[in-house]
Amino acid sequence: MIAIAIASALRAFVMPRKLGYVTGADGTTQIIPNLVRVPDVGFFSRHRFKDGIPPEPVPLLVPDLAVEVLSASNTPGEMERKRREYFDAGVRLVWCVDIKARTVTVYTSPENPQIVTEQQSLDGGDVLPGFALPLAPLFAELDD
Repeated sequence: MIAIAIASALRAFVMPRKLGYVTGADGTTQIIPNLVRVPDVGFFSRHRFKDGIPPEPVPLLVPDLAVEVLSASNTPGEMERKRREYFDAGVRLVWCVDIKARTVTVYTSPENPQIVTEQQSLDGGDVLPGFALPLAPLFAELDD
């Protein structure tokens, strides 16, 4: 539910500006040859599609933004490995959403994260300048 809400907000920002494409959990890509990743939400800027949308079911394509919504089965080691792989492949921004803590940890590199709390807004940084998503209404969806 949270991933869909984030994807919807991103898409509403990205599509009218023709900035690129937003994918959901079915947006499987090879971020490097033979390393497949499936972020819960991905944003791929238009410049990544020089030859159009790839026809392959699992294209060799790196998102600019990868969003991971943490689940009970995700271990800290697993998430650290994924972040390193994302950044090694060329991802520019990673958001790790912690539903229990109601925070989003923002990474612009594998280290030195910034924690955004429920009382704050998430922004697109250098990847999506001007994008803002207040977290209070996002997490409030969990209360219904």
